[in-house]
Order: sequence, then structure tokens, then C-alpha cells
Amino acid sequence: MQNVKSIQIYREQLGLSQAELGDRLGVTRQTIAAWEKAEREPSVAQLMRIAKALNIGIDLLINQEKDNFDTGLLFRADRPSALTPHLQAALSQKASNYEFIEQLVREIPTLPEMRPLKEYIPDFVEEVAREIRDWLGVGEISPLGDVLAILESKGLKIILYPLPSEVSGFSAYNEDSGATIFINANHYPERKFFTALHELAHLIFHRQEYRIARDSKVKGTDPRESTANHFAGSVMLPADAIKRELSAYRDRWIPEPLLADIKKRYAVSMRTVLYRAFQIGLISKKQQGQQIGILNKKYGKDDELPHLPEPEHLTRLERLVYQALINEEITTSRAAEILGKPFVDVRNSLSKWLEEIES
Repeated sequence: MQNVKSIQIYREQLGLSQAELGDRLGVTRQTIAAWEKAEREPSVAQLMRIAKALNIGIDLLINQEKDNFDTGLLFRADRPSALTPHLQAALSQKASNYEFIEQLVREIPTLPEMRPLKEYIPDFVEEVAREIRDWLGVGEISPLGDVLAILESKGLKIILYPLPSEVSGFSAYNEDSGATIFINANHYPERKFFTALHELAHLIFHRQEYRIARDSKVKGTDPRESTANHFAGSVMLPADAIKRELSAYRDRWIPEPLLADIKKRYAVSMRTVLYRAFQIGLISKKQQGQQIGILNKKYGKDDELPHLPEPEHLTRLERLVYQALINEEITTSRAAEILGKPFVDVRNSLSKWLEEIES
């Protein structure tokens, strides 16, 4: 029997209405409603199309019991309540597919060494951030550019997935498969980049929390979040870089056009520039709050202009999947399932990639 109620859960996870899912499947809204109420049962062929439209494996819609959510992958979430059992199951399935491909093409995942930290110690965070930039192979003050591509080049598993709008990302870890960072696919590039480094910070400083239950109730500012946010900002904008850019504006108002220019060159939000300017003592806490308040009033708390362009490159997972296809270790249909793409798109993307390699 099919777990038809989960259709609604995964549909709402993607923010789709019944009509929108119906459009993707070529059926009416009433048909979707009937499936979700268990008044009608989709055929096997329809079930496969539903899973594809929802970007999940078909097994998450069949014979799904509570115990099936336990995959052995240990998650950490800044907002544990957002990591529902169904969302955890979907993300675990994505991570499992990624691990399968890594093993198939004999790729070894990597992760920086653990640096346990319970409290928020700014100087120590800055020191580790410098070490991570060195590990990533970037200069002391040069812009990182596409953070996701740089992290993937080191062997980190990063998965873009449409999460609830208020959630930036999650991360997961176990001893066998290493770490996986999940990032909201619907967010703008600058936020994706920051989220990736924020989750990397948790994997470096708070890896022990992936083994034990986390107490999400912390009075006042959570030192773990302060640590992760500071780390992300300092990796993207090292202290020497922000001093070079803004030393002439010490204790002065920083013009928005200048903030926007730094944003474009360093692939970092204007708010992060202001936080970094305060952290290294160029501006006061009051001025930081005032300037961020103006940005919030102008653009809203979760937005700002200009937006960075979306990176155009193959992800590490795509490259590994295409390598497995070339080696005839998986079928194109299996590749499409793992990548969550239509069969035709996978074939066309593979052909384009091969042409680029040959040229």
C-alpha cells in the first residue's frame, strides 16, 4: 500500500499547492486532493511521476514506517523543529545517493580537523578561519568567489535542496560517510555561500553535537551560532581584507554603493560587510545596527540588492555521476534519479560536459 498522506507532506515541503503539483503531473487539483485524502490511489506509473515531481525517491512514498526515518546519518540543526521526520528522510536519501556515487567512482570525502569549542572566542575563530582559507588554497585576502565550488573541490558533499524559506540549511555527519551540507536551493547565492561556511563551522567546532542530543534552549545569544556566523564572515572577508577596503571609513558612515561593490567582489552580503567592520573595530556596534536597520527597511530582513548571479558550473555530484555514466557503472535513468533531473536533461548535460573536456 502507498503512503498517500506523505504526498501532501512532501508537496508542502516544496511549497507547492495542489494545483501546482497537478500542473507538473498533468492532472487536476481535484486528483491531487483525492490522492492525499486516500480517496483514490495513484497507479505505480503515477507514483513514479509524483516522486520525480517532488524530487524524492519513490521508496519514500511506499511502505514508509516511522523506523524507516532512522538512516544512521546524524543531523545538526540550528532550528531542530524545522528538521521534520519526512524532511530528514528526504535529505538522508539524497546523502545516501551521494555516498553511493562516491564509493562507485572511488572518491574519498574530506573534512577539516575538529576544533572543539563550547564558548564563543572571537580571536580563536579568526585563527581557525585563517587556517581554513589556507586549507582551501586561497590567498590571505583574495576573494573566494564561488564558495560552493571551492568547498566541493576539497571533497565536501554539498546538496542544494528546496527547504522552507526560513531555513538556510542543515548539516549531517557520521564516521563512515563523513559530512554532508544541505543548503536551501531557493536562496540567493550570497546566502548560500554564507550558509555553507556556517555549517562548515559547526562541523569543525561542534562536531560532538552530531553524536548526542542537542539542547536547543539557550538563554540569550547562542555562543554556537555566534561562532558559526563569525567564522563564515571571517573566511569570506578576512580582517586584513576588510581593513584594506574600509580603513578610510573608520568611525564614518559606509556608503551603500561601496557596500554593494564589496559585495560583488567578495561574494558576500552587505550585512556581513557591516558585521565584519564592527568585529575588527572599524565602526561601532551602534553604527552597525543603524546601517543594517536601513537595509532592513529598504529591502526587508532577508533580502538586499544587488543579487549575485547564480554560478554556472557542474556540481561535484554531477561530475561524479557523469564519470560513473562514462564508466558504465550506472544507467542514465539511475543518474536522473540521483540528480533529480529529467532523463533528457542528464543526457544533454553529459554530452555538453564531454564536449567541454575534449575541447
